[in-house]
Amino acid sequence: MSSSASATSQRSVATWVRILLVWVVAEIVVLSAAAVGNWSTVKRDGLDGYISLWRQWDTYWFESIAVYGYVGPYVDGFHDYHYNVAFFPGLPLLMKLGMSVGFTPIATGLAVSFVAGFIGALALARLMTQVGGSPTWGVIGWVAAPTALFITAAYTEALFCAFAFWAWALARERNWLAAGVLAAGAALVRPNGLFVGAGLIVMFLLVRPIAWRKAWPLALPFLATLGYVVYLHAITGSWNAWLEAERIFWERHLVDPITSLVNTYNLIFTFSPTGEPSSRMVTEIIAMAVIVVFVIILAARRWWAEAAYVAITAVSLGTSTMYHSVPRTLVVLFPIWMVIGLWLTRYRWLRWAYLIVGVPFLVLVTIKFTQSQWIS
Repeated sequence: MSSSASATSQRSVATWVRILLVWVVAEIVVLSAAAVGNWSTVKRDGLDGYISLWRQWDTYWFESIAVYGYVGPYVDGFHDYHYNVAFFPGLPLLMKLGMSVGFTPIATGLAVSFVAGFIGALALARLMTQVGGSPTWGVIGWVAAPTALFITAAYTEALFCAFAFWAWALARERNWLAAGVLAAGAALVRPNGLFVGAGLIVMFLLVRPIAWRKAWPLALPFLATLGYVVYLHAITGSWNAWLEAERIFWERHLVDPITSLVNTYNLIFTFSPTGEPSSRMVTEIIAMAVIVVFVIILAARRWWAEAAYVAITAVSLGTSTMYHSVPRTLVVLFPIWMVIGLWLTRYRWLRWAYLIVGVPFLVLVTIKFTQSQWIS
């Protein structure tokens, strides 16, 4: 091995070690916040009680699918799972695999998020290197975000990021086959995989000369989602099972962006049954504003593919009956973290300001989530 190759390898290993350290520290912060915020439960019930703290909201649905599949006993006394088809099969399949070796679905989900989150962090580090930023600060910006608890929880975010972030990083290196395969994996985890696929097409079309013979892998994320739709048709008899579930159970319809914003704004004052203004709806609007601002920033940088991915996500979220889980979606929008990572690389003062503001909010949001309070 040449001296230059050896030096490159050593730098790569050093980067991986730093990213692993950042990831482990971030996980310790989040996992410890959950324990401290629910100490009486942990003290009383031990490890099982601690793991149960992470059995919140969507994890019930993933667990139900892992245990019974998409067709099975639906009501457990707390949830009605008739509309579980709204959740893609990637994470429930891994939970089911964990059950086969003796782990509970939630424990498996936490383990998947731990491993997948680190894999996603490595991909973000790669992306930061590609755009001339610090890999370490790019990842720190991501894991210190207020809603970064969702890349720790037994949710789909970390698994999606592992697939999507690497798909994008490899696409930037013109490895279209690997990018298409990984984007297909993302499309089996969350519907956002379709947005990644659309962004990859934009990226491909911007490369000159266009190598049309290498384009076919970019169809894979769309075929993966189509496969899920075909499966749902086979078990439900409906080609619109996913849309029907969103419409009936979550009351999400296609509306124009103004109506969606107005509905969300009005819910600030009417959503809470006790009458106080809803902080949830305020944060939904703030998060949507953040996404729109970053679309403009990405376009100004001429990162057209990244801007397309974030813009398509914004259109999807902003044309629903109301804003739903927009703050949580921020963690999967890697172009935002690439830009923030560049800012943290350049401005030392911003690093500490970001951590001083972000980490306490991350701790607070983690505690609220594990106390069964809806955090979007």
